[in-house]
Amino acid sequence: MSVPAISVIIVSRGRPDWLKRCLHAVSQLDYPRFETVVVACPTGAQVARRFDFARVIDLDIANISAARNAGVNAAWGEVVAFLDDDAVPEPTWLAHLAQGFGDAAVAQVGGTTLGRNGISVQHAASRVDAFGQSHAIAATGDAPVVLSPEDGRLPRLHGTNMALRRSVVVAQGGFDERFAFYLDETDLTYRISRDGGQTVFVPKAVVHHASGPSRFRAADRTPRDVFEIAASAAVFHGKHCPPQDQDAARAAFLTDRRAWLLRHMQNGSLPPDRAFMLIRDLAKGYDTGRTRAPIAPPDWQDQAPNRVPDRVSEAQDHCLVVSRHDAKATYAKAKTLTDQGHRVTVIDYQRTAQYHRVRYTEQGFWLHTGGLYGRELRQEPLVRASNLQARLRETLNRIGGIRSKNPLILVD
Repeated sequence: MSVPAISVIIVSRGRPDWLKRCLHAVSQLDYPRFETVVVACPTGAQVARRFDFARVIDLDIANISAARNAGVNAAWGEVVAFLDDDAVPEPTWLAHLAQGFGDAAVAQVGGTTLGRNGISVQHAASRVDAFGQSHAIAATGDAPVVLSPEDGRLPRLHGTNMALRRSVVVAQGGFDERFAFYLDETDLTYRISRDGGQTVFVPKAVVHHASGPSRFRAADRTPRDVFEIAASAAVFHGKHCPPQDQDAARAAFLTDRRAWLLRHMQNGSLPPDRAFMLIRDLAKGYDTGRTRAPIAPPDWQDQAPNRVPDRVSEAQDHCLVVSRHDAKATYAKAKTLTDQGHRVTVIDYQRTAQYHRVRYTEQGFWLHTGGLYGRELRQEPLVRASNLQARLRETLNRIGGIRSKNPLILVD
């Protein structure tokens, strides 16, 4: 059966190191037909050009919707998949997203996004209301599921892990460039859902999202700039809220965001003077967003899916387990296998009760750490009796079909 040609679009601004890590992970995707389009500022473009598989578009403006439109316009694939520069996909990410497009009625497909610890869910299936507020949908198991509208709420996707038919994006006029930051993907996927496009959620299409620092937030997620967040909220409310509900939408947004800023002030990450300045910026940004006039969509180029390259890979999926006596040698072997073009997972569990973590390393392999007696999934007991064989089996079962299409090859 033929698979859809996919264009992976990555927007990057001011985060070249994160982009480098992201592109390393993209180079290990196990999918037979995809291209990578990077839309980046000068420093990001310089990094992206070191990867010979990436097509690079120079764009030095602080508007994520405009950048995403530029990527869609250049894309050759019949499906466009979006990934943030501070995120890394599991190797099977595209293969799982592609499964969701088996029915022609499906317009958009999303997956599971994990947070900084590599285990806890940051985003999964959700719906959004006309106020722009998301509502999580209860877990549905591992099988793909069609998300339907419910109680006036429409299915939505998250921008760091979503794929859409390019033709549908173009028909919608692309991303609304009044959304310079925040709610840009919510607006587009909301419009697609509203107009009858079917949405599928694929739990095993997994991306790890680090929420790296930017001009909007510090490394510890402390807010730095809220003006564009408020402006985007105002644009969303103006587009999707009935006129009689818009004042209530504004009040709900400002109340929620003020409380968010005050929580940062209370925990000491945001000085009081800075917190109150940002609260004032919320109102200013919202008022500005209300006055933003619609922006004409790009002049869309015709797609050419036959130009998306076929990718033939001989990479194998290896798993190395660190023991107390050969840690250094194991890590060196992981680096060697990675340099040879293989996909590598290293499991380094200690005799402690530490929580488990998963991260994609700068060396290009996946690293699982934690204690034999500690939590992997966060709903597990705080401490439990176990041994290496049992914990290894649980981990491999959990990532089965996600880290690799076939069982990982255990390397001595």
